Amino acid sequence: MNSTLDNVAHVEEQRPRSATPFSVGLLGIAGGLLTLWLLRDSTALDGAGRSTAACLAIIATVALYELFVARVYLRPSAGLAGQAVRPLSVARVGLRLAALASVYAGIGLLYWLLPEYHGTFYNPFWSLIRTLAPYLIVAAPFYFAWMDRCQRETDDAYMLWGRLVFCGQRPGNWKPVREMLAGWMVKAFFLPLMITYLSTDADHIGASLATAMNAPFSLATFSFMYDLSFTMDLMFGTVGYLCTLRILDTHVRSAEPTTLGWLVALICYQPFWSLISTQYIHYQGSMFWDNWLISVPIVRIIWGTMIIALVLCYALSTIAFGLRFSNLTNRGIITSGPYRFTKHPAYIAKNLSFWMVAVPFVEPLGWQVALTHCAALAGVNLVYFMRAKTEERHLMNDPDYRAYAEWITKNGLFARIARAFQ
Repeated sequence: MNSTLDNVAHVEEQRPRSATPFSVGLLGIAGGLLTLWLLRDSTALDGAGRSTAACLAIIATVALYELFVARVYLRPSAGLAGQAVRPLSVARVGLRLAALASVYAGIGLLYWLLPEYHGTFYNPFWSLIRTLAPYLIVAAPFYFAWMDRCQRETDDAYMLWGRLVFCGQRPGNWKPVREMLAGWMVKAFFLPLMITYLSTDADHIGASLATAMNAPFSLATFSFMYDLSFTMDLMFGTVGYLCTLRILDTHVRSAEPTTLGWLVALICYQPFWSLISTQYIHYQGSMFWDNWLISVPIVRIIWGTMIIALVLCYALSTIAFGLRFSNLTNRGIITSGPYRFTKHPAYIAKNLSFWMVAVPFVEPLGWQVALTHCAALAGVNLVYFMRAKTEERHLMNDPDYRAYAEWITKNGLFARIARAFQ
């Protein structure tokens, strides 16, 4: 027995280190939720303001650990030295700032050209931009000045891009430029969505909690926990897209290199998802799980609890990233929290919850309609399967992920289940 425990402990010790410890993410979400709670009755702040404050609380909590405990800026992946390696060059700093301004101008032009961003839907995002822009304008020169002195590589992506745009000098290596631009495109697409969804959730999460407290152990409790799970997911999603900084070692190491990888990721989000889910893979029928089980309350409670467990797992999978969450990019390999059991806990939990919430196999209009809905949901599952596979193929270029994938193959949840039946 002792030998078995020793072997298990040895296996756990060999698990590759996570870029961010899970416990730090939990501290961050505690700070974010506490901030939302304290500001719940604020009349000076709307949903966008409260969600911004919550995200800043998360950033402060996690960044304090990253900077002063883990000192992540000294990791080789950050590409920074512990002290200045060259004198400050105002010309280099100015060129980098001009390159950054040109990126912002390009993104702004895209927002202006695309009608999607002209409506009121994205107002919370524009509110955030107006709030943060003055601070960014002040902080960017100081940050680039520090980077100019401490970054080991002189000709980074911003230098190469600046020389191309303003000096007409083509880079000898296009890869850093492609990765930098791809990272900004990911941020430009996802950050507005995260902020908008989070703002909406922050507006009604307090009312949802009050309803749940007045009616304990009811469907209101389920609704609150369900909303809370996705609010936590959105908080760390927003934080991840805001914090892409070398000083925190959260910069983009690489972006998804394939068209297929981008396609299967983007179609899961607005505005593409509304069209596809309505026209092609509509799997929701006329009955959901709560109405289906209304006559069997015990089973209804168990079923609802399982759904909450799944969406909480989904949220914790995002929280495990700390400041590093992002679609379509590699910003550090996470091996802790739910990721110590499987490489894709978020996708597995989310797709199982789809089946349990929508119950597409239950359809009053007949088995043919039910079969159609099941096939449609299987199509959604296929999209997420392709997301998982394209992400794996991308991340396998990172030796840290290869070590993690090998560890999961031998010691992950499914490997342990397989061994139990041998």
